[in-house]
Amino acid sequence: MSKKKQDIIIVICVITLVLSVCAIFCIYYMNKNEEFIFSENLDKIVLTVKDDSESMDISMQEIAYYIINVEGDVDDMAHQFNNENLNAYWNVKLDKGLYTMRKYAKDLVIEKSVMDNIYYMEAIKNNMTLTDKEKELASEDAHIILKNMTAKQMDVTDYSFADLYKIMNKLYLTAKYVGQLMEAGYTREELDYKGSYYLKLKDEYSYIVEEKLWDEVKLGELTVDRKND
Repeated sequence: MSKKKQDIIIVICVITLVLSVCAIFCIYYMNKNEEFIFSENLDKIVLTVKDDSESMDISMQEIAYYIINVEGDVDDMAHQFNNENLNAYWNVKLDKGLYTMRKYAKDLVIEKSVMDNIYYMEAIKNNMTLTDKEKELASEDAHIILKNMTAKQMDVTDYSFADLYKIMNKLYLTAKYVGQLMEAGYTREELDYKGSYYLKLKDEYSYIVEEKLWDEVKLGELTVDRKND
């Protein structure tokens, strides 16, 4: 092969390599700058709670129920703190400035969901079920929640009655099991997510958060209405 042909082949290889690298960088930055849309990720698993015998997968749509409640509570406090600048409260720094209220709210969503799923799994292990009357009450609650959801909450969660009824069934069974523990003498404080009984029980479980997915979720105005919405 002549030196001229070798030079041409080398030039072609270099150009191909450069174009490949450019394409990779373009794809990376396009994906990096692509806006995360919560409602397009509802079926993805964001949290898994498990012990030695079983595991429970929690979808983004299910955890949205906790987002609505936690975000709503923090938003109420934000209005009291500074009604003209709601982000002021969301950005309040905690724990020597290393932790913000926004991060605390996200962690609380996970903690509450983990707790409910642990108690739910405990209820299943103890062969606990709902009565027909309790299922009826769960159905009524699902209808009430669906009726009172805002347009923004509906857009974000895409809840149907069936979706909410499934969540209510789980929460009713969780509450029934916790109620049984209270009848046995445990206090509500001991059974809460920072309580001594729960923390001991929690040690028997583990949970995995899909961090890459969860990091995309931004609380503050995801499910709450702002003045300029």
